[in-house]
Formats: sequence, C-alpha cells, structure tokens
Amino acid sequence: MKKEVVVIGLGYVGLPSVINHVKNAHKVIGFDIDKRKVDILNKGVSHIDTVSDETIQMLKEKGTIFTYDEQLIKEKDIYIIDVPTPIDKNKIPDLSYIKSAVDLIKNKVKIGSLIILESTTYPGTTEEYLVAEFSKLGYHIGIDLFIAYSPERIDPGNTQSQSAKIPRIVAGYTDKCLSKVEDFFGSHVSSVPNLKTAELAKIYENTFRLVNIALADELQKISDNLDIDVGEVLEAAATKPFGFMKFTPNLGIGGHCIPVDPYYLTWLMADRGVETPLIDIAGKINDSMLDYYLEKIKDLTTESKKDFIEMNIAVLGVTYKKNVADVRMSSVISLIRKLKEKNISIVAYDDVMHPYNASIK
Repeated sequence: MKKEVVVIGLGYVGLPSVINHVKNAHKVIGFDIDKRKVDILNKGVSHIDTVSDETIQMLKEKGTIFTYDEQLIKEKDIYIIDVPTPIDKNKIPDLSYIKSAVDLIKNKVKIGSLIILESTTYPGTTEEYLVAEFSKLGYHIGIDLFIAYSPERIDPGNTQSQSAKIPRIVAGYTDKCLSKVEDFFGSHVSSVPNLKTAELAKIYENTFRLVNIALADELQKISDNLDIDVGEVLEAAATKPFGFMKFTPNLGIGGHCIPVDPYYLTWLMADRGVETPLIDIAGKINDSMLDYYLEKIKDLTTESKKDFIEMNIAVLGVTYKKNVADVRMSSVISLIRKLKEKNISIVAYDDVMHPYNASIK
C-alpha cells in the first residue's frame, strides 16, 4: 500500500533511503536542516557521488519533495530518521541529532504513524530517545503509535551490492511495531526479537571490522620489521577458501561507521563497569598508524639525504576509501594537516572527491 514517507537527513544514508522508497511507489518527502543541500537537490543535482544527477531528476519527476520546511512533514504515515551519530574529541557519543529529529517530529506525527530509527547507535537508544519521549506525550506505543529500529547497511564504493537488496535487520518495540516495519520494508528483512539486539548487531558489524583492520595494521608493522611485503603476505593468506577474511592495513580508518560505532559500545560498557580490552586496543592501534606512517616518511628523508622540511610531497587520494568521494574522518586529511604544520611543501590530488566536499580544508 502506498504510504506518505518522510526521510529526515539527506546524507549518504538518507538519500539512498529516499530513492528506495520512491522506487517502491511511496510518496516521499526528504527533509534536512542544511538549506544548501536541499537547494542543490531541488535543482536536480546530487551532492554525493553514489547518486547521479539523473536519479535526483527522476525523483523530482515522480513528485519527491526536498525541503527544510517543517510544516510540510506533518501527519505522515512513516517517519525515517537517518541523522548523524558522531563522537566528540573524547570519543563520547553525540546523540544531539537524534534528539533534534525527535523534537522535530514529536508534534507532527499522527495516530498510526510508524517511526523508524536507522542511525547507528548504542543499545537502548531507541527506547530512551523515542519510546520514552513519545510515551510522555501520551501515545501508547504499539497501539496508536509504532516505533522500530532498522540500521542502515550502506557500503560506499561497492558497485555489486544494491542497498535495496541488502538484508535489513528490523526490530519493533512491540510485536505490532515489528509487524508494521516488516510490512513496510517487505522482502529482504531479518527480524530480531527486540530493539537492543538490532542496535547491538549493527555496532558489532563495524566493531568486527575495526578489530580485524587493527590486526592487519599490526601485520604491517611486523612485516616492515622483517623486511617482508605485507601485501604478499595478505594475498597468500587470502588463498585459503575458509576461515579467513582479508583486511588490509591503512593510514587510519575513515568514514562514518568504523571510526565511530565501536566507541558507542565501549562508552556504554564503561558506564556499566564492563571492560572491553580487545576493542580498546584495536582503537589504539588504529590511532597509532598516522604517526607510524609519518615516521616512514621521515625515514625516506634519510635515504634521500634531505631534511624533513625540504621534502616535496604529493598525496594521491584524499577520500577515506578507494573510488569513494566521501572525506568524512579521512586520515589522509589528518596526515596533510600534520605535514603542513611542519611547513612541508605538499600537493594533494583526488579525482573522485565530490565538489560538495571541495571546501573541506
């Protein structure tokens, strides 16, 4: 059945969400507080590399509305929250965007509305920030208002996986809430028994990657010490057809997920007096890689018999991942800044960085 859907947040998660729901014949309104972003979309231009201008124009032709006008999102059937969940400089979760999204819609929902949180967050968030807040307003969750959690699964740069076909984890506050979200997403859903399980599953997916990338980072250091090519080691290990997944070392994990999500879990567990030593050390290894590569650059100055500040350095690739235009938390940008602090002559080039990110320094 055709629904009126509001997607709150039009970034790397929210915009693909809009596309999927339009393709499923729903009437969609994309809302964002960033007026520049909304204005660009209303001109038929995409602000992210994974979505073409032609796709935005198709959305417009099908009646999709992009807006920052709060009045246009009143009394709709479905509200999907796709807002950032960053960490601060002390790696403490910042849920202000979720709180703002709830404040935005709490006086706009109608009896029977379904609210779906898709942003990655710690177990308990959906109950604390959505269920509790709407219950205070007098709604009976599962009877006259429905709340669910279904974490996004976006893999930037992966052209083989279409987000609409990636299995979705879904959970509801009550059985009726779960039934509502299952019906809305239709096929490709994997239902779990409660909200916290779904929230933890999403964080674990990315924590798994952090730990294994950190192990690859250690392999880089070990291989360098033994004068072995780490790439050859990984390629050899990857020939094993079972029990092994290839992760590669890096300057530092970037993007909106892996550098952030595990710290939601460590923060939550620390508050409960539970230690997470494996995740903690994986994070420290990741944090160490920037200085490790700076030292490798310094070693090159010894080989070339130049002072560090006399080096002319070209950086090829600025975004956080190969063939992806996203620069969020890119360690390459941190490297460039550190080199500039030392007054080193440096030129950076990236042929895939999207113009929307060109102002980032």
